[in-house]
Amino acid sequence: MTDATVLLRIEGDIAHITLNRPKAKNSLRPEDLALLADCLAQAEQSRARCLVLSGAGGAFSAGRDIAGTDPANDDNLGLLRDTIHPVLKKVRDLQVPTVAMVEGPCLGVGFGLAFACDMVIAADDAVMGSPFRNIGVILDSGGHYHLKTRIGVHRAFELIYTGRLIKGAEAADMGLINRAVPQADLRGEVTKLAGHIAAGPTKAFLISKRILNSDLGFEATLDEEAQGQQEACTSADGVEGFRAFQEKRKPVFRGE
Repeated sequence: MTDATVLLRIEGDIAHITLNRPKAKNSLRPEDLALLADCLAQAEQSRARCLVLSGAGGAFSAGRDIAGTDPANDDNLGLLRDTIHPVLKKVRDLQVPTVAMVEGPCLGVGFGLAFACDMVIAADDAVMGSPFRNIGVILDSGGHYHLKTRIGVHRAFELIYTGRLIKGAEAADMGLINRAVPQADLRGEVTKLAGHIAAGPTKAFLISKRILNSDLGFEATLDEEAQGQQEACTSADGVEGFRAFQEKRKPVFRGE
């Protein structure tokens, strides 16, 4: 068993990155985030067609490791801007479709990492939310953005003001995550989903990812879609898709 606190494994067209500090519920230190950034870069360079981000030992991530911190004197602004934010942006902009597989606690920077992924599939008893009222600070790592855009400002206020943590099943019901499944089924469901994504037209997916992650208005989106469709139609997978349709057979996409 490796002692590395972030693990990368490539299986065929699927990259798996695992946060690996299970005794600390995969809480993250600056050195862990640096290693995560390296693993993300390697996964992208591997030409993987789907990436699954998960945590070891029944936890996704309890957030930043705050053991020994001195919040009144630490450079919290610098830590967020210089260490945490670049990794969150890297996950969000990764040129690979991404799925977060969430079990156990998913809080703080762990919450930010999961929701920077394209999709979130969680165990029905996973735990997420904003517990920061209990220590007198605020949700960070993009948490306000994700809550506001996914479940609305009114529900975001409720979770932030009360500190109430929600289970995966409730998160799915309110539209915060894609879906929740029984803990015993989680890995199998995510493996099946990742395989389905990896077999698809990756270049077209990444064009859609670029559009969905933009803040474009309606007319600008129309223009971006038109340009993206031109790219997709002239790609190898676009040509294959149309040809397969005309020949009444299943397409074989290669992610090109």
